[in-house]
Amino acid sequence: MRVIVITGGTRGLGAALTRHYATNGHNVVMNYRNAEAAARVGEEIASTGAPGRLLPIKADVRNREEIRGMFGAAVAEFSGIDVLINCAGVNRDTPFLELTDEDWDTVVDTHLKGTFICSQEYVRHNADKPGNIVNLGAACGIQGRLNGANFCSAKGGILALTKCMARELAPRIRVNCLTPSAVDTEEVRERYALDTPEGLRNVLSGIPMGRLGAHADVLHMVDCILGAEFTTGENFFVNGGEFMQ
Repeated sequence: MRVIVITGGTRGLGAALTRHYATNGHNVVMNYRNAEAAARVGEEIASTGAPGRLLPIKADVRNREEIRGMFGAAVAEFSGIDVLINCAGVNRDTPFLELTDEDWDTVVDTHLKGTFICSQEYVRHNADKPGNIVNLGAACGIQGRLNGANFCSAKGGILALTKCMARELAPRIRVNCLTPSAVDTEEVRERYALDTPEGLRNVLSGIPMGRLGAHADVLHMVDCILGAEFTTGENFFVNGGEFMQ
């Protein structure tokens, strides 16, 4: 049984990961900002009779003191933390010349600075114990996309940060990046109009596997990353062949 901290644990893939590990017997610290969303995920997990314990903690990943308090509470509750999964994120898609400083700071600070702060505090609160960090990337952090300079820059930074942390924290702590794309989430559906026949057809035309990714595809890859004991500093794609490198 692992103790797993998941930031952004109430939406999208973060919520899927929270449900997956809590219902499979692990103790999960669910970081959140929206109390209603946290209550909903907690109720869903409780209804399954999950054997693992769920500890919801409200904290802004951009705020060092709040995150320090979150990890302190997690260690006090469980005596240690085995895994950190950095999922917290936000989107503000805007054409480059219309991006404001606030648009830039909000997105970059949440994704990149949040990953930095949470990872640092995790390592500091997990002194002398082996550990595992999984960061959430995006293919657009490598290839870019329209109207996403802030988001893509943050995700590109996360990939570089993953490699730097992997070198400095080895061999005690492994650090890897998970890069999903074309996975069926609310955000992806909205951005690419997947609820319309044309939008879905346009996206599927670029996926060799011929379908959208499911949450289960991502969960399986995270399980593989956590079990790969001689792997660090790597980037793992889950995208049905949409982006190959």
